[in-house]
Formats: sequence, structure tokens, C-alpha cells
Amino acid sequence: MKTQLGKTDLQVSRLGFGAARIDALSEEQVAVLLHRVLDDGINLIDTADCYPASEERIGRILAERRDEYVLATKCGCLTDHVQGVAYSRAVIEAGLALSLQRLGTDHVDLLQLHSCSEEILREGEAVDALLRARDDGRTRFVGYSGDDENALAAIELGVFDTLQVTFNLIDQSALERVLPAARQAGLGVIAKRPIANARLLEAGGDHDYASEYWARVRELPDAPTDAIELSLRFIAFHEFVDVGIVGTADVDHLQENVVRWRKGPLSAALVDSIHS
Repeated sequence: MKTQLGKTDLQVSRLGFGAARIDALSEEQVAVLLHRVLDDGINLIDTADCYPASEERIGRILAERRDEYVLATKCGCLTDHVQGVAYSRAVIEAGLALSLQRLGTDHVDLLQLHSCSEEILREGEAVDALLRARDDGRTRFVGYSGDDENALAAIELGVFDTLQVTFNLIDQSALERVLPAARQAGLGVIAKRPIANARLLEAGGDHDYASEYWARVRELPDAPTDAIELSLRFIAFHEFVDVGIVGTADVDHLQENVVRWRKGPLSAALVDSIHS
């Protein structure tokens, strides 16, 4: 189950892997997890320069399988290893150099600006640094990770290949303007936090809106009784989304999500009901 990521030539699985949390695992656990990701058909791995242990482990453990997956990372933030002015050319250049070193490669498939403001986007230095990295081959494509007005500004600039945006059952605000604009512009869309609120849906308690929403949705015809499955399949196969990235440090949770993903898209009628 792969799809083209926007106008790029990257073919990605509809379920991607967010690798931010793997730094807490043992070497053996990380190796099992990362190899299982690829063995299960997930071929987009997303990390960031502010997760140095994640980048280092991906680069080392998957060194012999580099041609099997799409490697995406992010840049622009200050870290323990890179200081200066966030999103400046110097910080992006230094951060990317370290990322490539940790990942054990001379280029990534996708380099994304990590949630900078509209003001920084329009000022241009950060964007120019990304485009320079693309032009000299350190990344094949460039993207932006962020939400709301900042995401709209990134789309309007017309220079990015992809957009990574928050989208899940409870937070569907991106549907109002951001996702339609991204689709019209031909950007590849990566949904982050697709199952972030799923357990909240089932928890009940003081979360009145979530409880009422889940009570209504689970009564819909053909609706899965598992909130995580409903959330994952709704986002990963949404018409405005190319890939939904889910992070986990637990190989059993990974397997459970793969089983959910392989059930495919929800019915059109159910998706329409969720939107309403």
C-alpha cells in the first residue's frame, strides 16, 4: 500500500514511522524495532536533528538497508551540539552536517524545517538554506513541519515539496484551510500525531467533548470499536493525506498498528460521517 508523496518521485507507505522515541531503548531493542518497521512494509522513517541518538541509531542499524526506505529529518532548532540563532543559515548548515554524519549518508530524501514561524519563513534565510542543501545534493526534497497560519505561509511560498501537519480525529482543524491548500499546491502531506487523542477518546472521565464524540462515532455503521484503529485508518487513508506517521518504542504496539493499517481505508460513508 504505497502512494506517491505529492509531486516528488518518492513512493511511500501510507503508514510511516516516527523515530523520536527510540533513544530510550537498548541497542538490541532498537535493532529489533527498526528492522521490524521495514520488514512490515513501512518505508518512511521520520526523525530530526534534535533527536541525535535517533539519527545515529537509524544510520548505524539500517546502514545495509538504506535503499529500502525514505529517510526524512528536520532542521533549524538549537540543540546541545548546535548553538546560535535558530533557523539561521549557520544553524541549519551545522545541524544538517551533523545529521548526515550521524545518519551515515551524504544525503537525505527529505529535509524539513522544524516548526518555524511565518515571520521566519518569509524572511527567507531558512528557506534559502534548505534550497541550497537541495541544489547541492544533500537532500532530494524539502519540506515544512508546522500548523495553522505558519503552514499556510509555507504553502504560499511555493518552494516546499511536502508539508507535515497535525491531523487526527479530535483535531481536524487542518481540514478547514491547510489540507485543501496543500493538496491544491501539489504538496505531499505527512500527517503527524494521527492517533494522539485515540486513548483520550476511550478514557472518558472529564474529557466531555472527546467522550461525547467517541460515543457518537462508534455507533456509526462499520465503525471499528477500537479508537486507535479508527483514528489510524481515518488519517492514513484520508484523501488529503499521503502518509500518517506513528511513533512507538514498543515492537508489540508497532505490530498492532500494522495490523490496523493493513485493514485499509474506512468506507466513504463512514469518513463522511466522521467529518460531519
